[in-house]
Amino acid sequence: MGEIPHTRAVDFAKVMEAVLPIYLLAGVGVLLRGMKVVTAEMEKGLLKLVIHCLYPCLILDKTLGNDLVRQGDIVGWGIGLGFGLVMVGMLVSWLMATILGMKAGQGKRTFTFSGGVQNYGYTAIPILMALFVVGGNDDVLGVLFVHSLGVEIAIWVVGLMVLTGTVLKSPKQLINGPIVAVVLGVGLSWTGGWRLFDAESAGIFGLIVRQVMSWLGACAFPIGLLLIGATMYDLVGKEKLSPKVGLGASLVRLLIMPMIILAAAKFLPLAPALKQVLLVQAAMPAAVTPIIVARHYGGSPGVAVQVVLATSVLALATMPLWISWGVKFLF
Repeated sequence: MGEIPHTRAVDFAKVMEAVLPIYLLAGVGVLLRGMKVVTAEMEKGLLKLVIHCLYPCLILDKTLGNDLVRQGDIVGWGIGLGFGLVMVGMLVSWLMATILGMKAGQGKRTFTFSGGVQNYGYTAIPILMALFVVGGNDDVLGVLFVHSLGVEIAIWVVGLMVLTGTVLKSPKQLINGPIVAVVLGVGLSWTGGWRLFDAESAGIFGLIVRQVMSWLGACAFPIGLLLIGATMYDLVGKEKLSPKVGLGASLVRLLIMPMIILAAAKFLPLAPALKQVLLVQAAMPAAVTPIIVARHYGGSPGVAVQVVLATSVLALATMPLWISWGVKFLF
């Protein structure tokens, strides 16, 4: 695992260096969608490409043979906290929605779902790499993906029930590219099957397959961020903005939940790599995934967009503050 940088090295300016390219890349996505370079049909196809190919390749590349994901405590705590903290986030969001006077059928369910889920992928990955990958050792990304498995389960089991008001209809809802990739990557790492894709053990076959997997995986978060921008362009302006939605979501996602997540990272018996993951997760704005889920399952995508926009804009200022302070608090 990479060493934890000295606290003085992780200051406001360093975090901004990691954060700004993410926002600029999403901004390029907005521009490309506005110029019709990325069309609606292209957007759908690229989304499927990212979810079912690029992101799973990234996950496999960073988990296969990763020593950290072969540690039972990291896997157990990672999945458990990924699931549990989203549950806490949804509870806090529901309480906030109640305080704001929101009603079921008028966006309360979507607000609860959207506010409860932090960005656990395309924004978190480059920040984690910029801050905690030292000397080319990026094993900490494997820990992020294990944690993300818990988040994915929370989204597709509890989150979907919150959004629709119905129980999980089929276990098939849990089958998607990222979940399969995490389970496969951790499973092969534990059983030794990862050696089939290792250059030293599998020879030229392993070298070629792993190189292709690495190339595809490297495309995941740049294209994912472009698609986030394109999605924002499609949905912004289609619903009247509500100050209380933006303010309430920002209080939940950028003030209350960071304190809860950092407290968990500080006082639970966690490995340093998992503390690093939770530190970045604490600073994240709301995830984009609930927008897509709300569009598909009859929620209020306009509310989800407002939650994401408000928290993402304000997070440009709060992310560096939480991370720079959080390193000193945790380490």
